[in-house]
Amino acid sequence: MRRAAADPALDGFRERFLGGAPRVAVYCGEGASHSWIWFADLLERLGIYDVEFVTEAAVLDGELARFDFLLVGGGDTYAMAEALGGAGAREIESFVRSGGFYHGSCAGAYLVLSGVDLEPFTPFDLIDAGMLNVMPDPPPALCLEHKYLAPYGSEWVFHPVYGEVELVEGDAPAGFISLNGAGPVGAPLFGGPVLEVADPACRIADYGGTTDRAAFPWPREKAERLIHGRQAVGRNEPGEGTVLVSGPHLEHPLFPRANAIMAEAFAGHWRRTLEAGRQASAHVQGASLELRGDAAGAVLEIKRQVSNARIVGFGLEKLPVTWRIGVKVWEPEKIRMFLDYTWNRLPYIERRSAEGTLPVQRLDELAAGYSEVTGLAKRLKLKAESGQDSQAEALSLLTRLKELTASFLSLYFRLRLEERGSDRNTLTD
Repeated sequence: MRRAAADPALDGFRERFLGGAPRVAVYCGEGASHSWIWFADLLERLGIYDVEFVTEAAVLDGELARFDFLLVGGGDTYAMAEALGGAGAREIESFVRSGGFYHGSCAGAYLVLSGVDLEPFTPFDLIDAGMLNVMPDPPPALCLEHKYLAPYGSEWVFHPVYGEVELVEGDAPAGFISLNGAGPVGAPLFGGPVLEVADPACRIADYGGTTDRAAFPWPREKAERLIHGRQAVGRNEPGEGTVLVSGPHLEHPLFPRANAIMAEAFAGHWRRTLEAGRQASAHVQGASLELRGDAAGAVLEIKRQVSNARIVGFGLEKLPVTWRIGVKVWEPEKIRMFLDYTWNRLPYIERRSAEGTLPVQRLDELAAGYSEVTGLAKRLKLKAESGQDSQAEALSLLTRLKELTASFLSLYFRLRLEERGSDRNTLTD
């Protein structure tokens, strides 16, 4: 996936976080699909490196108090809500009311809508909004049948559009220059809600239409009538915090103007935090990671194993197979997406290894983990090629990939943050 790293849409945002950036938690726990890795891309391009990738265990242990932002992407909302439970809902609400920023896209948006009032979702209530894409008896899908429906009690959440949609300013776009005067903003809708936000003052962006880069499980004209003028992005400010929910994935790395909407939301909340004089979450930047040593061999082994796994992943993408895990359908290309996020950042780790010492134990663990992934991918491919049920193998592989990608990205961001601290110290010496 080619990133829009140098797109001018993000110019002007990076310097807003150079003097003291927020500490960010990205949820990658139970129910999270692959889309949380897109947050890593956006944060990196904004120069926000104080980032950790957390699971439901961190939320339930009260660790949100260490963070300023919590970002929750797509996936299986049922699995998220069940894993977090009422205790997790209370932790998230307390985090927001105390001054935290919550962003939920797709599943992360469904999770906190007051109108989604059904167990296990009832405890999660951060914005007075509901979803319009729900009905008891949806018509048959014209395409993408495996992406079309998700159960919701006795009804169904349905997705009449799948792909790029256009966003236009809503009733309250103040503070979002990216929505004003530059025409519709393209953003990918991959199963997220068509929102109905009760308070016009909380309506940031509406669906303006669709594009030719979308698939239509419904007839296009009918799908466009359903979403046109409905809310795509909503915002609430409970207590001292901010909640931003979006049906489309504003964080997707191939949509820089949509990224700019998120960047403006980040910057706006961070400005409020600083103006209110609240102390940023305590964190000692540049602290030692672990025992350091010569890590070149471990880095080389990670590179070898990730390369091997990517080759197997390419082969899997040629097979007509998908896997349903909970209510989420996974395609083979998601395997390589995880691997590519490590592969594309390995040159930085190699450079750091050549320049000095790195945490050998952590890298050895990653090397062993990616060796395990290569073996799991090969077993999955053998079963899929022979037409056998490969559901268990897919679950094992995708679970391990999520864990390893989170571990690798946590190390990567920690090293980038450490390097930034060293650069600043050099400049001030």
